[in-house]
Amino acid sequence: MNSPAMIYVMSHIQELQAEAAANRLAKMAPRARGERSGPIANALASTRSLLTSAAPISLPTLKNYPYRS
Repeated sequence: MNSPAMIYVMSHIQELQAEAAANRLAKMAPRARGERSGPIANALASTRSLLTSAAPISLPTLKNYPYRS
C-alpha cells in the first residue's frame, strides 16, 4: 500500500533522474557533433603537426651505407 507521501517522493526522484539524464545528454552533444577525441584523432593531429611544422624533418644520411645501389 503506497501512501500519498511515498507517491510524491517517488515522483520527485523520477523528475530528478530525468533531469540528470537530460543534463548528461546535453553535455555529450557538442562532443559528438564536432570535437574529435580518441587515439586515432590524436595520431592524426600529431601527424598533421609534424607535416606542417616549420622545422624540416631531419633524416639520417646514408653515407657509407653498405646496401646502397
